[in-house]
Amino acid sequence: MSTPPIPSAYRFPDKPDAVEFRSFTHGLQPERVPHMMEQFTEDWRQRGVDAWNEVPNHWRPDADETVGWWTLPTYLGDEFVAPLLGAPPETCILQPSVHWTVQCLLSSPEVAARGTEVVVPETAFPSVLHSVQRWSDLRDLTPHVVAPTGDHRVDRSALLDAIGPDTALVALSHVGFTTGACLPDSFLQSVAERARRHDALFLLDGYHAAATRPIDVTQLGCDLYVGGLLKEASGSAGNTFLYLRDGLELAPRLTGWFGNAAPFEFRTEPSPHPDVRRRFLGGTTPVAPMYHAVEGVRLLLDVGLEAVRDHSLALTDRAIERADALDIPLRSPRAPSERSAMVLLEVSEAERLAAHLKQQHVYTDSRRNEVLRMAPFVWNTREEVDHAFNLIGDALDTGAYRSRSVDAAGPVT
Repeated sequence: MSTPPIPSAYRFPDKPDAVEFRSFTHGLQPERVPHMMEQFTEDWRQRGVDAWNEVPNHWRPDADETVGWWTLPTYLGDEFVAPLLGAPPETCILQPSVHWTVQCLLSSPEVAARGTEVVVPETAFPSVLHSVQRWSDLRDLTPHVVAPTGDHRVDRSALLDAIGPDTALVALSHVGFTTGACLPDSFLQSVAERARRHDALFLLDGYHAAATRPIDVTQLGCDLYVGGLLKEASGSAGNTFLYLRDGLELAPRLTGWFGNAAPFEFRTEPSPHPDVRRRFLGGTTPVAPMYHAVEGVRLLLDVGLEAVRDHSLALTDRAIERADALDIPLRSPRAPSERSAMVLLEVSEAERLAAHLKQQHVYTDSRRNEVLRMAPFVWNTREEVDHAFNLIGDALDTGAYRSRSVDAAGPVT
């Protein structure tokens, strides 16, 4: 596949030669986002407080459902997140951040009631690992950290062995952020089965997987699936999501009044909302981000996640082919079954190489100065991959990038 499925549906700064490969950090802006933000300001201006009860259904204009700010987290979860995850109706909800969701989960007494350990690989995103470590001081939950393999991957055998009678929760990343390795469905199903056997919960963090491929959370067997729309889904910040297995009973102590069963009765005692999803809401929900939350999801669902995945594999195939020609070692997997949307190249002084490429309007990033990360996505072409590797090859040949100063304007890369 040499042409992207939906290139014209996204916006990029006025740099005709710019190549954006950082979908793993922040997706490009869908063209409809400015229009949707105008709808927010108009709804606010015209309706004020009443917008919490009802606004025009800008997300599904042909639908009959009544939509208001109050119901947007669950409505958008049902209409857009559930199809992204292959999830049943009434199991998904928008959240402000994955960190908040994990904190809510760990505050649920039903978690600690299942055991005393949280099994988490050392390769998990730090937000999850840090949350478990901090809660261990407040609850009888001890992190059981599983060391990685020599090639920085999840040690699958050791992780399965770590799940036992003391396990309360298993938390994994669907795709490793420092390896680009996607855990195979068969392994995740084995984790789910082992967790069920010991009455433990299974949490899967799909921030680098969702929106890049078809996913079926029921087939994977996880109890909870978290992720966000910031990256490949191009939903910007403040738009993450939670899938909760149907029938799972949790009552987070960090819930807010939006998660209460009768918030406007102003009772003196809290009462958990009958919809378990809403118990993961906190205080007054930020509304503005939800207006543009799903415009990228809409594009991906329209073109089809199978086509998105095929295009991704074609471009990462080309990237791997070009890396091999330059004798650049890969940290990311070669096998399509374990490959995510990311390709990670092991190069010395990777930060300087990323800065060098950025000066030429090719946008990548590095991690720990060990790897150069790139993720050609639906807005990219084979020709752009070749252009990037031509620049990389020249930089490695001349060594000119080694003198490039790393931009210290901010921490985000």
